[in-house]
Amino acid sequence: MQRSKFSTDCTTQAPGQYKCVVVGDGAIGKTSMLLRYVHGDFLTEYAPTHYDSFTVSLALGNEWTPCSMTLIDTAGQETYDRLRTLTYYETDVFIVCFSVASPDSFINVKSRWVPELKEFKPKCPIILVGLQTDLRDNGGKDRSLNSRSSSQSVAFISYKEGKRLANKIKAKMYAECSALTGEGLDAVFYSALMSAACPKRKSKLWNRMKRLFAGR
Repeated sequence: MQRSKFSTDCTTQAPGQYKCVVVGDGAIGKTSMLLRYVHGDFLTEYAPTHYDSFTVSLALGNEWTPCSMTLIDTAGQETYDRLRTLTYYETDVFIVCFSVASPDSFINVKSRWVPELKEFKPKCPIILVGLQTDLRDNGGKDRSLNSRSSSQSVAFISYKEGKRLANKIKAKMYAECSALTGEGLDAVFYSALMSAACPKRKSKLWNRMKRLFAGR
């Protein structure tokens, strides 16, 4: 699928083919995010994913050099741990997801997902993404998490909390999106492309990226 062009001003690596693996707890909207970005479709019913793959065409650099990025959708359930980790081979960037409406999925980013990725690909860049922002926008005002107990009542994860976690896990960038509305999807995947193509962070480049897409 052809996506719109985006300039990264990056010359650290020749444009070509990149691999992005999406991980996170099950039933938090990972597949919905991918389907909305790739096909423009919104998944109305939850269907557990074992493995799926999509390829998107993008443009990189000032001269809009074409490149492609393969997006791998993985299962979050522990039953598929072995199958999921097989997809990590030759990955250029990981998108680690949580739902802003699920404190458990937020906690699991640091306790489960980042340790797993660091075990298999310790130097691979990470983009942290908060999903289902429409639930937070329409379901009530943000409330900070005062407890790490999974038995607490549901509290929406705020942007500041997501940003703070991204800093703790040393993610390249924090982004939020909604598969329902489509808001923020370009920021997620262009951030992933930049991280794959430009593994060495350039302050001016990344500051501009944050100004363009973060809007916070």
